[in-house]
Amino acid sequence: MHRLLFAFLLCTVQAIANSGGNVPLSAKPELPLPVRCDSCRYPVVMVHGFLASGDTWASFQQMFAANGYSTGLLFVFDWNTLSPTSNHAVLLDAFIDQVLAKTGAAKVRLIGHSAGGGLSYSYLSDAGRAAKVDSYVHIGSMPQSGPAGPDGSVPTLNIWSADDKVARSGTIPGATNIQLNGADHYQVATSEAAFEAVWAFFHPQLSGTSAVDPEAVVNIAGKVLYFGENRPLANARVDIFQLDPVSGARLNAEPFQSLSSDSLGCWGPVRVDSSGVYEFVAASPDPGGRKVHYFREKFRHSNPLVYLRAIPPPASFAGFLLKGLPDTDSQAVLTVFSASRAVVYGRDSLIIAGKVVSDAGFASAEKTAIAWFFYDDGDNRTTLTPVGMFNDFPFLNGVDMCFPTAEEATIPLVFNGRVLNVRNIKSSDGIVVAVFN
Repeated sequence: MHRLLFAFLLCTVQAIANSGGNVPLSAKPELPLPVRCDSCRYPVVMVHGFLASGDTWASFQQMFAANGYSTGLLFVFDWNTLSPTSNHAVLLDAFIDQVLAKTGAAKVRLIGHSAGGGLSYSYLSDAGRAAKVDSYVHIGSMPQSGPAGPDGSVPTLNIWSADDKVARSGTIPGATNIQLNGADHYQVATSEAAFEAVWAFFHPQLSGTSAVDPEAVVNIAGKVLYFGENRPLANARVDIFQLDPVSGARLNAEPFQSLSSDSLGCWGPVRVDSSGVYEFVAASPDPGGRKVHYFREKFRHSNPLVYLRAIPPPASFAGFLLKGLPDTDSQAVLTVFSASRAVVYGRDSLIIAGKVVSDAGFASAEKTAIAWFFYDDGDNRTTLTPVGMFNDFPFLNGVDMCFPTAEEATIPLVFNGRVLNVRNIKSSDGIVVAVFN
């Protein structure tokens, strides 16, 4: 049943149902940048894929910024890929109209990944909407018979990988086609090679770089929104703690920064030290809303796309998916998010508390696992067997692991040799999320 429901949702998203709506332009803070790009005539609008959010584009945002784009020219469109009744093309059109009004530009450049590519093709099928787009980049998305726009009128770059086992795309006749060997479904939208292809397509006469120089002090900002739905959570409290990188424990009992999200879910900007490791605690203002404790790798560069996902109400589809997560004093619930690439068996290694979980069953290339949920199924022992409904979906895994909380302890995580240490926080006090950037 769960597989059939997923298939229905994915097909519906790709078809893009037709009904009305509107969406506000996110008022994300301007972060200071040393250079502005004189050749950047058009703002860039980036559209994420199924179950994803705008932070899919964090690496592209930083690479565009390294080439002189200001944050005032870079926009991400957060849409609810779980809502088959919304007219996402109309919502995207309203968003692009607001971008044009804010920037004063005549057109935008559009990028779509995965289901975001299907949405973008649907959007560009209308001549009036296509006239607002200078050029389009189709990344890791469904096959198409020709370039985007009426009669293929919009210049189109298609980036794809034979190792992407989700989209299973290929060349698009009449488009500029770039094949990235070895890239999984997420790497085609996050890698330096992908950005270099995008930059060359947008700026054929201008050299660019995918290198992002480290900064001693970085500025971060982001959003609090509901997992899966991308509905903004207003008035959420965001507490930021600096951590001991070895133990993952807080250096001080009180947060060094406390903020509230605005009506669009936005928070920040905040300055942090690039040598520090931080915990972000997002607390919902809603009665019964669960806290989420985010542990992240060090910030090397300024990032306005630091997203904190809250747990949706149980009545929603995403809330139904997550409602089985334990909420007790006796065990911790851990989620691991590999933001820029999937965990693929034979290529990647993911070790949780000394246990290798990146095996052929959980980490097949077809699974393309990027979000892992670890918790005990009730027998107080670790069996490394599937739990919950997560394994019925691509990108998600649920694995039986027991993290007792009778005594405070560190949970060591190792992803491809990178170490991130988190705490065994009682699930009654919130869910622990570890993010490998």
